[in-house]
Amino acid sequence: MSPYFIKEPAAISFSGGRTSAYMLYKILDAHGGALPDYVHVLFANTGREMPETLDFVNKVAENWMVDIVWLERWARAIPDESKKYGNRFEYDLQVTNYKDASRDGEPFERLIKSRAYAPNPVARFCTVELKIRAITDYMRRFVDDHYVGYIGIRADEQRRAAKMHGTKEGIQERYLPLWLDGVTKYDVFDFWDSCNFDLELPNNNGTTDWGNCDLCFLKGRGKKETIIRERPDLADWWIRMEEELSEQVGKGAYFRSDHPPYKDMKLIATTQGQLFDFDDESIPCFCGD
Repeated sequence: MSPYFIKEPAAISFSGGRTSAYMLYKILDAHGGALPDYVHVLFANTGREMPETLDFVNKVAENWMVDIVWLERWARAIPDESKKYGNRFEYDLQVTNYKDASRDGEPFERLIKSRAYAPNPVARFCTVELKIRAITDYMRRFVDDHYVGYIGIRADEQRRAAKMHGTKEGIQERYLPLWLDGVTKYDVFDFWDSCNFDLELPNNNGTTDWGNCDLCFLKGRGKKETIIRERPDLADWWIRMEEELSEQVGKGAYFRSDHPPYKDMKLIATTQGQLFDFDDESIPCFCGD
């Protein structure tokens, strides 16, 4: 049976990138172009996705006539007056749409300020709280104890796939149809090269360097500085987050201790160019491509 045919409650995690969109296309094709009622296509928005990403999600829905549910998860801290346990956190899940979706990092900012420190490569709570749990919270409306999460990890991402496929977290079981089908980034490149619409961000042989989130701290330093050089304005939100937290939490205000603050990276990228080649690789994230 096709790895794209779905027989039980499922969430198709659409990151807004080319790979997960290709996975969605293959799943739609396996079902004759229309998904069963128990299958939900979900896009979790942090507010830091590129405008082109939001446009692409909308174009996918319109061109393939598929319902894509836009989600945003908003955090708030509940102080513990007993001072024993620190703050608790509560979250509101909102269903939004292309027109009304946050576009200046609002859900991400609320999360950071509720936690009072910035996420980092060790504590990637932004991915967990704004993406993974947004999807799980939504699926709890439809299932009690189990659903399958379809995630766009390819065959050329073997290490990620081997760790993820078939694993369970809460009520979700992760399933990677592209990996099972042997799909690589070159297959993804070829598909979009021949499609009648595309994500309007550079396609680097099947990899979208400008993908989610725009200046994600998991991206390599060189990649971030290249993006900043092209779009300096994108750094401003990240700079503001680090500066507004710095007096309160010190080093906890910075997204990475092994990279310069975003303010310095913007200065380097816009006044000096990239003087050195940094070979640090980007760190994979659930947000995907």
